[in-house]
Amino acid sequence: MDTKLLKLVEPIRRARGDFLFTYRGNRLVDLWKQGGRAILGHGVSHELTRLKDTLARGVWMPAPHPGMNHLVKALQKLFPGKELRIYRGLHRALSMVGTFLNQQITWEYIPDPAYPGSKPEWNRFGNRIALWRPWTGKTYGSTTSEDLFKTILEGYHQDIIIPLLPLAWPEEVAVLLLSDAAAPHFPPNELLSPVFAEYAQRAVHDMIRTLEQAPKVMLPKTQQGLLNSSIWKGFGVYWWYAATALTQNDYEKLFREGLERGFLLPPIVTDPLILPWSLSPGLDVKLAQLLSFNADA
Repeated sequence: MDTKLLKLVEPIRRARGDFLFTYRGNRLVDLWKQGGRAILGHGVSHELTRLKDTLARGVWMPAPHPGMNHLVKALQKLFPGKELRIYRGLHRALSMVGTFLNQQITWEYIPDPAYPGSKPEWNRFGNRIALWRPWTGKTYGSTTSEDLFKTILEGYHQDIIIPLLPLAWPEEVAVLLLSDAAAPHFPPNELLSPVFAEYAQRAVHDMIRTLEQAPKVMLPKTQQGLLNSSIWKGFGVYWWYAATALTQNDYEKLFREGLERGFLLPPIVTDPLILPWSLSPGLDVKLAQLLSFNADA
Protein backbone atom coordinates (compact mmCIF):
# COMPACT_ATOMS: atom_id res chain seq x y z
CA MET A 1 0.00 0.00 0.00
CA ASP A 2 1.61 3.24 -1.20
CA THR A 3 0.93 6.09 1.24
CA LYS A 4 3.48 8.63 0.02
CA LEU A 5 0.74 11.10 -0.99
CA LEU A 6 -0.54 11.10 2.58
CA LYS A 7 2.78 12.62 3.64
CA LEU A 8 1.87 15.74 1.63
CA VAL A 9 -1.02 16.46 4.00
CA GLU A 10 -0.47 18.94 6.83
CA PRO A 11 -0.60 17.34 10.30
CA ILE A 12 -4.22 16.96 11.38
CA ARG A 13 -5.20 18.43 14.71
CA ARG A 14 -8.86 17.44 14.87
CA ALA A 15 -11.70 16.14 12.71
CA ARG A 16 -15.44 16.60 12.74
CA GLY A 17 -17.96 15.19 10.30
CA ASP A 18 -16.64 15.53 6.75
CA PHE A 19 -13.91 17.98 7.72
CA LEU A 20 -10.29 17.71 8.83
CA PHE A 21 -8.57 20.64 10.56
CA THR A 22 -4.79 21.03 10.44
CA TYR A 23 -2.39 22.48 12.99
CA ARG A 24 -1.88 25.43 10.66
CA GLY A 25 -5.56 26.27 10.86
CA ASN A 26 -6.54 24.96 7.42
CA ARG A 27 -9.70 22.98 6.76
CA LEU A 28 -9.94 20.03 4.39
CA VAL A 29 -13.04 18.30 3.09
CA ASP A 30 -12.28 14.59 3.54
CA LEU A 31 -13.05 12.79 0.28
CA TRP A 32 -11.00 9.74 1.26
CA LYS A 33 -12.72 8.75 4.51
CA GLN A 34 -10.08 6.12 5.23
CA GLY A 35 -11.14 4.10 2.22
CA GLY A 36 -14.70 3.94 3.58
CA ARG A 37 -14.04 3.23 7.24
CA ALA A 38 -14.95 6.83 8.08
CA ILE A 39 -17.90 7.00 5.71
CA LEU A 40 -20.16 8.21 8.52
CA GLY A 41 -17.77 11.04 9.31
CA HIS A 42 -15.30 11.79 12.07
CA GLY A 43 -15.75 12.44 15.76
CA VAL A 44 -19.31 11.24 16.27
CA SER A 45 -19.96 12.24 19.88
CA HIS A 46 -21.80 9.15 21.18
CA GLU A 47 -19.16 6.83 19.74
CA LEU A 48 -16.47 8.83 21.50
CA THR A 49 -18.49 8.84 24.71
CA ARG A 50 -18.78 5.06 24.58
CA LEU A 51 -15.04 4.76 23.95
CA LYS A 52 -14.14 7.11 26.81
CA ASP A 53 -16.53 5.43 29.25
CA THR A 54 -15.08 2.00 28.49
CA LEU A 55 -11.50 3.24 28.76
CA ALA A 56 -12.31 4.82 32.11
CA ARG A 57 -13.24 1.40 33.54
CA GLY A 58 -9.67 0.25 32.94
CA VAL A 59 -10.45 -3.15 31.39
CA TRP A 60 -8.48 -3.01 28.15
CA MET A 61 -7.42 -6.62 27.73
CA PRO A 62 -9.46 -9.07 25.61
CA ALA A 63 -11.81 -10.59 28.19
CA PRO A 64 -15.42 -11.71 28.57
CA HIS A 65 -17.55 -8.59 28.46
CA PRO A 66 -21.15 -7.62 27.51
CA GLY A 67 -19.73 -5.56 24.65
CA MET A 68 -19.15 -8.72 22.60
CA ASN A 69 -22.81 -9.71 22.84
CA HIS A 70 -23.83 -6.16 21.98
CA LEU A 71 -21.64 -6.25 18.87
CA VAL A 72 -22.98 -9.65 17.76
CA LYS A 73 -26.59 -8.48 18.14
CA ALA A 74 -25.90 -5.29 16.19
CA LEU A 75 -24.31 -7.26 13.34
CA GLN A 76 -27.19 -9.75 13.34
CA LYS A 77 -29.62 -6.87 12.87
CA LEU A 78 -27.58 -5.42 10.02
CA PHE A 79 -27.01 -8.80 8.35
CA PRO A 80 -29.93 -11.01 9.46
CA GLY A 81 -29.61 -14.73 8.95
CA LYS A 82 -25.88 -14.68 8.19
CA GLU A 83 -23.21 -16.73 9.91
CA LEU A 84 -20.68 -14.23 11.19
CA ARG A 85 -17.25 -14.23 12.76
CA ILE A 86 -15.50 -11.47 14.66
CA TYR A 87 -11.70 -11.50 14.83
CA ARG A 88 -8.99 -9.35 16.33
CA GLY A 89 -7.99 -7.45 13.22
CA LEU A 90 -8.19 -7.58 9.45
CA HIS A 91 -4.77 -9.22 9.09
CA ARG A 92 -5.86 -12.19 11.23
CA ALA A 93 -9.18 -12.43 9.38
CA LEU A 94 -7.51 -12.44 5.96
CA SER A 95 -5.08 -15.08 7.17
CA MET A 96 -8.02 -17.33 8.10
CA VAL A 97 -9.65 -16.62 4.75
CA GLY A 98 -6.40 -17.57 3.02
CA THR A 99 -6.30 -20.84 4.91
CA PHE A 100 -9.84 -21.63 3.80
CA LEU A 101 -9.11 -20.72 0.16
CA ASN A 102 -5.74 -22.49 0.33
CA GLN A 103 -3.93 -19.43 -0.98
CA GLN A 104 -2.57 -16.21 0.49
CA ILE A 105 -4.99 -13.35 0.01
CA THR A 106 -4.56 -9.57 0.07
CA TRP A 107 -7.07 -6.74 0.04
CA GLU A 108 -6.55 -6.17 -3.70
CA TYR A 109 -7.94 -9.63 -4.52
CA ILE A 110 -11.38 -8.88 -3.04
CA PRO A 111 -14.03 -7.74 -5.57
CA ASP A 112 -15.51 -4.34 -4.69
CA PRO A 113 -19.21 -3.83 -5.56
CA ALA A 114 -18.76 -0.06 -5.87
CA TYR A 115 -16.02 -0.32 -8.50
CA PRO A 116 -17.29 0.51 -12.03
CA GLY A 117 -16.00 -2.56 -13.83
CA SER A 118 -13.76 -5.48 -12.91
CA LYS A 119 -10.10 -6.14 -12.28
CA PRO A 120 -8.03 -9.17 -13.42
CA GLU A 121 -6.91 -9.99 -9.89
CA TRP A 122 -10.52 -10.50 -8.83
CA ASN A 123 -10.69 -13.65 -10.95
CA ARG A 124 -8.16 -15.36 -8.70
CA PHE A 125 -10.78 -16.76 -6.34
CA GLY A 126 -13.68 -17.04 -8.73
CA ASN A 127 -16.88 -15.99 -7.01
CA ARG A 128 -15.96 -17.09 -3.48
CA ILE A 129 -15.25 -13.75 -1.80
CA ALA A 130 -16.52 -10.18 -2.02
CA LEU A 131 -16.47 -6.85 -0.21
CA TRP A 132 -19.67 -5.26 1.08
CA ARG A 133 -20.01 -1.49 1.08
CA PRO A 134 -23.09 0.48 2.13
CA TRP A 135 -25.06 2.37 -0.51
CA THR A 136 -24.12 0.20 -3.46
CA GLY A 137 -27.44 -1.65 -3.79
CA LYS A 138 -30.53 -0.47 -5.64
CA THR A 139 -33.03 -1.01 -2.83
CA TYR A 140 -31.93 1.77 -0.50
CA GLY A 141 -34.68 4.25 0.13
CA SER A 142 -37.32 2.17 -1.65
CA THR A 143 -38.26 -0.30 1.09
CA THR A 144 -39.30 -0.32 4.71
CA SER A 145 -36.62 -0.56 7.37
CA GLU A 146 -37.43 -4.23 7.99
CA ASP A 147 -37.28 -5.11 4.30
CA LEU A 148 -34.07 -3.12 3.88
CA PHE A 149 -32.05 -5.41 6.11
CA LYS A 150 -33.60 -8.54 4.59
CA THR A 151 -32.34 -7.45 1.18
CA ILE A 152 -29.09 -5.77 2.17
CA LEU A 153 -27.06 -8.71 0.85
CA GLU A 154 -29.26 -9.31 -2.17
CA GLY A 155 -27.12 -10.53 -5.05
CA TYR A 156 -24.31 -11.78 -2.79
CA HIS A 157 -23.75 -15.52 -3.17
CA GLN A 158 -20.10 -15.77 -2.13
CA ASP A 159 -18.82 -18.04 0.63
CA ILE A 160 -17.09 -15.08 2.29
CA ILE A 161 -18.26 -11.47 2.50
CA ILE A 162 -16.12 -8.84 4.20
CA PRO A 163 -18.28 -5.90 5.25
CA LEU A 164 -16.47 -2.57 5.20
CA LEU A 165 -17.95 -1.08 8.35
CA PRO A 166 -17.31 2.34 9.94
CA LEU A 167 -14.65 0.96 12.27
CA ALA A 168 -11.68 3.28 12.71
CA TRP A 169 -9.33 0.45 13.76
CA PRO A 170 -9.39 -2.40 11.23
CA GLU A 171 -6.23 -3.73 12.87
CA GLU A 172 -8.33 -4.37 16.01
CA VAL A 173 -11.77 -5.44 14.74
CA ALA A 174 -12.68 -7.44 11.63
CA VAL A 175 -15.96 -9.08 10.65
CA LEU A 176 -16.60 -11.92 8.19
CA LEU A 177 -19.98 -13.06 6.86
CA LEU A 178 -19.89 -16.73 5.91
CA SER A 179 -22.01 -19.17 3.96
CA ASP A 180 -23.36 -22.21 5.77
CA ALA A 181 -20.80 -24.34 3.90
CA ALA A 182 -17.84 -22.14 4.81
CA ALA A 183 -18.70 -21.38 8.44
CA PRO A 184 -17.58 -24.74 9.93
CA HIS A 185 -14.08 -24.18 8.52
CA PHE A 186 -13.54 -20.94 10.47
CA PRO A 187 -12.62 -20.60 14.16
CA PRO A 188 -15.24 -19.15 16.49
CA ASN A 189 -15.38 -15.48 17.43
CA GLU A 190 -12.32 -14.11 19.20
CA LEU A 191 -12.62 -12.03 22.34
CA LEU A 192 -12.00 -8.36 21.68
CA SER A 193 -10.88 -5.75 24.13
CA PRO A 194 -14.06 -4.28 25.68
CA VAL A 195 -12.82 -0.90 24.43
CA PHE A 196 -13.06 -1.97 20.80
CA ALA A 197 -16.14 -4.20 21.24
CA GLU A 198 -18.20 -1.35 22.69
CA TYR A 199 -16.92 1.14 20.12
CA ALA A 200 -17.61 -1.28 17.25
CA GLN A 201 -21.15 -2.08 18.34
CA ARG A 202 -21.94 1.64 18.57
CA ALA A 203 -20.48 2.18 15.09
CA VAL A 204 -22.63 -0.64 13.67
CA HIS A 205 -25.74 0.87 15.25
CA ASP A 206 -24.81 4.21 13.68
CA MET A 207 -24.55 2.49 10.30
CA ILE A 208 -27.96 0.88 10.82
CA ARG A 209 -29.55 4.21 11.70
CA THR A 210 -28.01 6.00 8.71
CA LEU A 211 -29.08 3.23 6.30
CA GLU A 212 -32.63 3.54 7.62
CA GLN A 213 -32.58 7.28 6.91
CA ALA A 214 -31.72 6.56 3.24
CA PRO A 215 -29.61 9.71 2.65
CA LYS A 216 -29.08 11.02 -0.87
CA VAL A 217 -26.15 12.92 -2.33
CA MET A 218 -27.15 16.58 -2.57
CA LEU A 219 -24.21 17.97 -4.56
CA PRO A 220 -25.64 18.97 -7.95
CA LYS A 221 -22.56 20.83 -9.23
CA THR A 222 -20.13 18.15 -8.09
CA GLN A 223 -22.20 15.32 -9.54
CA GLN A 224 -22.38 17.10 -12.88
CA GLY A 225 -18.65 17.77 -12.77
CA LEU A 226 -17.92 14.08 -12.21
CA LEU A 227 -20.15 13.08 -15.10
CA ASN A 228 -18.42 15.62 -17.37
CA SER A 229 -14.94 14.48 -16.38
CA SER A 230 -12.95 11.97 -18.39
CA ILE A 231 -11.01 10.64 -15.40
CA TRP A 232 -13.68 9.71 -12.81
CA LYS A 233 -15.83 6.61 -13.06
CA GLY A 234 -18.41 5.48 -10.55
CA PHE A 235 -21.86 6.08 -9.14
CA GLY A 236 -23.55 7.41 -6.02
CA VAL A 237 -21.02 8.29 -3.35
CA TYR A 238 -18.18 6.18 -4.81
CA TRP A 239 -15.86 7.32 -7.62
CA TRP A 240 -12.48 6.04 -8.88
CA TYR A 241 -9.99 7.77 -11.08
CA ALA A 242 -9.23 5.95 -14.33
CA ALA A 243 -5.55 5.02 -14.34
CA THR A 244 -5.66 4.73 -18.14
CA ALA A 245 -6.72 8.39 -18.42
CA LEU A 246 -4.33 9.88 -15.87
CA THR A 247 -0.73 9.00 -15.03
CA GLN A 248 0.54 8.66 -11.49
CA ASN A 249 2.37 12.00 -11.80
CA ASP A 250 -0.77 13.71 -13.10
CA TYR A 251 -2.79 12.30 -10.21
CA GLU A 252 -0.20 13.62 -7.75
CA LYS A 253 -0.59 17.07 -9.29
CA LEU A 254 -4.36 16.80 -8.93
CA PHE A 255 -3.93 15.61 -5.34
CA ARG A 256 -1.75 18.63 -4.54
CA GLU A 257 -4.22 20.96 -6.22
CA GLY A 258 -6.96 19.43 -4.12
CA LEU A 259 -5.05 20.18 -0.93
CA GLU A 260 -4.52 23.78 -2.06
CA ARG A 261 -8.26 24.16 -2.66
CA GLY A 262 -9.18 22.53 0.66
CA PHE A 263 -10.00 18.96 -0.40
CA LEU A 264 -8.36 15.65 0.53
CA LEU A 265 -8.53 13.28 -2.44
CA PRO A 266 -7.74 9.59 -1.82
CA PRO A 267 -4.00 9.38 -1.08
CA ILE A 268 -4.16 5.66 -1.87
CA VAL A 269 -5.15 5.49 -5.52
CA THR A 270 -6.80 2.08 -5.22
CA ASP A 271 -9.30 3.60 -2.76
CA PRO A 272 -12.44 5.36 -4.01
CA LEU A 273 -13.22 9.03 -3.74
CA ILE A 274 -16.21 9.15 -1.38
CA LEU A 275 -18.56 12.11 -1.61
CA PRO A 276 -20.18 13.78 1.40
CA TRP A 277 -23.96 13.75 1.37
CA SER A 278 -23.96 17.53 1.14
CA LEU A 279 -21.76 20.63 1.29
CA SER A 280 -22.41 24.35 1.22
CA PRO A 281 -23.24 25.68 -2.27
CA GLY A 282 -19.84 27.39 -2.40
CA LEU A 283 -17.93 24.20 -1.58
CA ASP A 284 -20.08 22.26 -4.03
CA VAL A 285 -18.99 24.64 -6.82
CA LYS A 286 -15.30 24.48 -5.78
CA LEU A 287 -15.35 20.68 -5.65
CA ALA A 288 -17.06 20.49 -9.04
CA GLN A 289 -14.33 22.67 -10.54
CA LEU A 290 -11.64 20.40 -9.11
CA LEU A 291 -13.22 17.10 -10.16
CA SER A 292 -14.38 18.17 -13.61
CA PHE A 293 -10.75 18.05 -14.76
CA ASN A 294 -10.40 16.27 -18.10
CA ALA A 295 -7.30 14.32 -19.07
CA ASP A 296 -7.44 15.60 -22.64
CA ALA A 297 -7.94 19.24 -21.67
